[in-house]
Amino acid sequence: MRIFVDPEDDIQYMSFYIKGLIDRYGYSNVAFNRHAFRGLSDADRATRTMRFIVKEGARERRYVIDTNDSYKINESLYEWSDVYGSVNANWGKTPENLQGKLIPLCPSFAVRYTHPLRAWANAALGMTRTRRPKRKYLGCWRRMLQRPQLQEYFPQQARGNYIFHLSTLWQSDEWNRNNEGVNLRRASFIRACRTLGPDIIFEGGLAASPGNPSASIFSDCLSERIPSHTCLNKTKESTLVFNTPAYWDCHGWKLGEYMALGKAILSTPLSNDLPSPLVHGHHIHFTGVTQEEMVEDIKYMLSHPDYRHRMEANVHDYWLQHGTPEASLKLLGI
Repeated sequence: MRIFVDPEDDIQYMSFYIKGLIDRYGYSNVAFNRHAFRGLSDADRATRTMRFIVKEGARERRYVIDTNDSYKINESLYEWSDVYGSVNANWGKTPENLQGKLIPLCPSFAVRYTHPLRAWANAALGMTRTRRPKRKYLGCWRRMLQRPQLQEYFPQQARGNYIFHLSTLWQSDEWNRNNEGVNLRRASFIRACRTLGPDIIFEGGLAASPGNPSASIFSDCLSERIPSHTCLNKTKESTLVFNTPAYWDCHGWKLGEYMALGKAILSTPLSNDLPSPLVHGHHIHFTGVTQEEMVEDIKYMLSHPDYRHRMEANVHDYWLQHGTPEASLKLLGI
């Protein structure tokens, strides 16, 4: 068994699945190999998709894992592949001719999957072959190495009525309208938590990039960025967590992280599909999009610990069945 991975892949987004392949088949059987993908166009290889080939004797199968924010299928990669996995699959919006190979996957997130010395050796080798800008290529490897390892994601008892939420304030324009969507929904949750006053201890906010014009609109919700390891530890301590469809209404990394951590998740309705639906009151608690609705649902979850604990256990079981790297590969038929 040999697995060939396209070195043009964005390692930050592919690290989750490479971790799964290495755990199953070992480092010696997973290799970056540009030549195996020479039939693909540079445009297709520059997309945020993982392309890999599994060879067993004379048998060869081609896989694509699409981690783009949009539900839209890359048609040329769909044609190239034998199996097309997507973390933002949407059956209702995908044409029937692009559904036969489509496998919905749980949202993944970047992890440090290998030792830094091995990672930089792979990065140095790939840099001699990639057609991407060298600085951008190395930046992806650097950010991957700054992420927690997968084994750091485990359920932990929450700390009283402490709530932590830190997320990105996205740029907004006439096409994505994030200020009317994800930015506003996240701000509504932050404001809802703050209105509860002494009943809870809230920490976090929205982290804005320098020059983001949306910062002035949500100035009351802004917060400084913190390292990913610190963010992970604070999330583990949070009594409940908040999820909402993110950029282009995608499943963001946070949903995957929350499931891996076995958190009690308060979420606005999801926009895309999962391997199996998350059930309200069983895996997750769905809320409305207004601040007033969120206040009432936060109060309910805080005052019903048995309800929270049941969802924590159930969503973590869901993750083990559908979301881990191993489970994701199994969904793809590997």
